[in-house]
Amino acid sequence: MSTASDPFADLSNATGDLPTDIFRKHGHELIDWIAGYLDDPGQYPVLSRSRPGDTIAALPAVAPVNAESMTDILADFERVIMPGITHWNGPSFFAYFAISASIPGILGEMLAAALDTNAMLWKSSPSATELEMVVLDWLRQALGLKTPWFGVINDTASISTMLALVAARESARPDIREKGASGRDDVPIMRVYCSEHAHSSVDKGAITIGFGRENVVHIPVDEAFRMRPEALAGAIADDRKRGFLPVAVVATIGTTSTTSIDPVPAIADICEREGIWLHVDGAYGGSAGIVPELRHYLDGADRADSMVVNPHKWLFTPVDCSVLWVKDRALLKRAFSLVPEYLVTAETGEVVDLMDYGVQ
Repeated sequence: MSTASDPFADLSNATGDLPTDIFRKHGHELIDWIAGYLDDPGQYPVLSRSRPGDTIAALPAVAPVNAESMTDILADFERVIMPGITHWNGPSFFAYFAISASIPGILGEMLAAALDTNAMLWKSSPSATELEMVVLDWLRQALGLKTPWFGVINDTASISTMLALVAARESARPDIREKGASGRDDVPIMRVYCSEHAHSSVDKGAITIGFGRENVVHIPVDEAFRMRPEALAGAIADDRKRGFLPVAVVATIGTTSTTSIDPVPAIADICEREGIWLHVDGAYGGSAGIVPELRHYLDGADRADSMVVNPHKWLFTPVDCSVLWVKDRALLKRAFSLVPEYLVTAETGEVVDLMDYGVQ
C-alpha cells in the first residue's frame, strides 16, 4: 500500500499499473460492496439529498500531485460520491423510465472493462463484432419482429434516431453526403414528421444533421395522445404543395410523457404510399414486445425502415445500450462509411466493420 513517504509503492515496476494482488484484494472488496448494495438498495434514499455544488466542494480544486492508495480512493467513493447518487437501479425509482441493471450485466461490464476491446473493425475484435450481430438478431426474434433487419448498438436512442434520420436523408437525397445542403438552390427544404408527444431527440437529431428544428412537423394527437394519421397525411400533402421534401416520419411506441402508442400500421400505410422513410422509436415501450401477450404494441413495426429499442430500459442491461435496426444495411453503410488507409484490412468488404454504420 502507498505511504506518505512512498506514494507510488502500489505501482508495478513492470507496467506502471497496480500489481494484480492489489487488484484481487480490492476487487473482492468491491464485489462484496456491490453484492451488499444489491441485497439492500433501500438502505439509501432514492433521490440524492445533495445540494448543488456539494460534490464539487468535497473534491480538490486541482488534481492531486501524489498518488493515493485504493483503500483511500474507495473510502472517498463512500464519503464523496455516494451521497450525490440518485439510485436509478433502486426498486423504488419511478422517474423517467425503468432502469434495471442485473448481476449478469454487471459481471459483463467487468469483463468488457478488463478486455477493453474496440470493435470498430471486425479485425480489431472479431468476437465483439460477431457477438453483437448474433445477440441483436436474438433480440429481434425475441420481440417477434419477422424481418431480418441489421442491428447495431449505440449509446442512447438519441443517437440511434439521429442515425436513422441520416439514413432517411441518404435515401431521399444521396448527393448530400458528398455535397452537403448549404448554399445549394437545388436542395428543397427537408421535413421530418412526428407526434407532438415524440421524444425531444427527434428535434435534436434534426438540429444536428442540418434539417433545422422548424422543419420537424409535430403532428396533433387524439384523445389517447396518439399521432393522428389523417393529420399526418394532410401535413405531408401541404408540404408537397409548398415544394418541400418529406424525408422521414418517426412513430413512437411508448412516448416519454404518456406512454402512448402511435398507430404504426396506419402510419406505415401513409409512408409506403408517399415513399417516405418510417422510423419507429420503441426506445421506451418497444421492449414490451418480448412478452407475447404485449407483442401487439409492436404491430406494424416490421413495415418500418428502421427501429430503435433500448435494452437498458426493462431488459436488465446496464446503461448505455441502444439498439438500432435498419432494413437496408447497405444504405446505412453508404451514409456513413469512410475508410482511410490506416483502417483497411485484408477482410475489408467481406465482413461487417461496425464503424461503417454510424459516426463513432
